[in-house]
Amino acid sequence: MSVELLERGAERFVTQGGVTITRERHEVPYQGAIETYIDAMDSRRGCVFSSNYEYPGRYTRWDTAMVDPPLAITAKGRAMRIEALNARGEALLPVMRKAVTALQEVSVTKIGPRLVALKVAEPGRVFAEEERSRVPTVFTVLRALTDLFRSAEDSNLGFYGSFGYDLAFQFDHVEQKLPRPGDQRDLVLYLPDEILVVDHYSAKAWTDRYDYSGEGFSTAGLPRQTEAQPFRHADRIPPRGDHEPGEYAKLVEKAKESFRRGDLFEVVPGQMFFERC
Repeated sequence: MSVELLERGAERFVTQGGVTITRERHEVPYQGAIETYIDAMDSRRGCVFSSNYEYPGRYTRWDTAMVDPPLAITAKGRAMRIEALNARGEALLPVMRKAVTALQEVSVTKIGPRLVALKVAEPGRVFAEEERSRVPTVFTVLRALTDLFRSAEDSNLGFYGSFGYDLAFQFDHVEQKLPRPGDQRDLVLYLPDEILVVDHYSAKAWTDRYDYSGEGFSTAGLPRQTEAQPFRHADRIPPRGDHEPGEYAKLVEKAKESFRRGDLFEVVPGQMFFERC
């Protein structure tokens, strides 16, 4: 693959999945660059990644952020949703639908102009430990979508968001004893069309702005904004913590007894997955 230089400093390249990407880079003031995106999180979709943990070349060096993504990917259990959040997402949705409907382990449950709903099949056989990554899971879908946009020409372009603990149960079946909230999501990922990058070592900041195109679709010229959702205060005071007074100490005592018997090698009492799932 190679990068084609365009006018006004823009660049164009083609991803592994055949999506043509046009990228424009714009320098922005370093001071206060990330704060603007943090403030935007009160009313707009997006995410900010920043850390004060020191590791050479990583973490403290880089801040990244994005707002108003065109697409969102969510999952609860084996049910997934790919949702367009604006007109740019609508343009991208058909090519993403094509990538995931080609998977044997995936069935489409609903299709609309702004939504593709999917269901990942349960494993049809027992998988050995060394084959765990081949178990049909939501990551089967994510791998296909990652391959669609994969390119060695851009190290920042990708899906941004968060993963929940319950995803582990797709690889290892564990009987769940605690009820899950009806609105729980096991993952939320966004495909950005503009990314802020802050380099604290060189005291520079810039945005990479993307347009996507391919056979029969293009995001060029389409508005980037999504619907704002004003911040709302909670209607209840959250509990003090997830443990009652003395509960954690009791878990530690119980874990110590298991250590003495040789049942445990290592455990995180705050989670106690083996007992409280």
